Amino acid sequence: MRTCPLAAAVASFLLCAATVSYADEGGPIFTFGAATSYTFDINQPDNQVTDENRKLYANGWSEESFNIDLVQLGISGTRGPVSYGAKLDFGDWTRSIQDNVNGDFALQEMFFTVDTPVGLVTAGRMPTPFGYEVLEPWADANISRSRAWYFQSISHDGVALSGRLGSASLMAAIINGFHLNNIGADNPDDEYGVLASAGIPIGEATARLSAVYSDEKDSVRYVEVNGVLAGSHERYRYGLEGTYLNGDGHGNGTPTDPVPQDSWMWDLTSYGGATFFEKWSTDFRLSYTDQKGTNGNYFTRNRDKIVSFTATGGYEIVDGVVFRVEYRIDSSDNPIFDDNNSSLSLVGPVGQSDLVNVVQCQLMWTPATGSD
Repeated sequence: MRTCPLAAAVASFLLCAATVSYADEGGPIFTFGAATSYTFDINQPDNQVTDENRKLYANGWSEESFNIDLVQLGISGTRGPVSYGAKLDFGDWTRSIQDNVNGDFALQEMFFTVDTPVGLVTAGRMPTPFGYEVLEPWADANISRSRAWYFQSISHDGVALSGRLGSASLMAAIINGFHLNNIGADNPDDEYGVLASAGIPIGEATARLSAVYSDEKDSVRYVEVNGVLAGSHERYRYGLEGTYLNGDGHGNGTPTDPVPQDSWMWDLTSYGGATFFEKWSTDFRLSYTDQKGTNGNYFTRNRDKIVSFTATGGYEIVDGVVFRVEYRIDSSDNPIFDDNNSSLSLVGPVGQSDLVNVVQCQLMWTPATGSD
């Protein structure tokens, strides 16, 4: 019942912004993007016990099904030294934003930026400058996401200062914490975190280093560091990403003391792809992930080493409408994946297979501005 009032309130904000600034040269600019997919998990799990299989899916949720991955409405514009932006999301990927009311609707971004003599000051819900991949399917080379992407926040609420120092771009922010301060999030009202990012061009590529720190609810201290080197040359594109996450739990981490236990993850992922004959594309991703204590099993802490390979082919049917097909295989040194024998266990989430592979296809409508 809360979805309609929330949607109406945000829609009213967008309509108001459009009404007062339509005559300005700076906006508003409206965008629309959508993606739908079909996923087939060859393991055919009867139950999603460990949730590890879902990290291979086009919508991050359902196997062997047709899915609505994401429908996104966006608005942006400027008025003098002030610019603004907002993104409304519908569909399966909204679960990952943490702002969703019922799993189908979320406010991904809503921020104002003021150009001041000391730099750009941004306040509101802003995108997190982490990682090579993003939430939007049309902005990713592959259909599925890398395993490290699931350990990276998409948006943060806070205040940021950004600017340039020579050729380098710098940003620092005070944020609510590692998660959004909203329904289902961990961060309380009286604790904060810090976020910083620096980027520099290197030839045709760009290198960026980002870090975030937060101590939430006096229960877990998060430190995450991410580095990306990415670029393109003619029809070829490439990227290399490294991520380290440490969750230091301040408690025993038992069912009677449900304080998060210590966990950590580090990941190295490489990307490569090319466009051929203007409409055809092929992209590959290779990842190595080492993780510990990430599955919430209080009795048997997981310690997994996973290799993942993804191959994606695409064809642009008409301008901005793309059809893609993907095959992905993940292999672990432990049986962390679900299959048709998986079931709930008293000792926590335990998979049945050390291998999982998924085939899926996706149809996307890439955003185009309303002013075109």
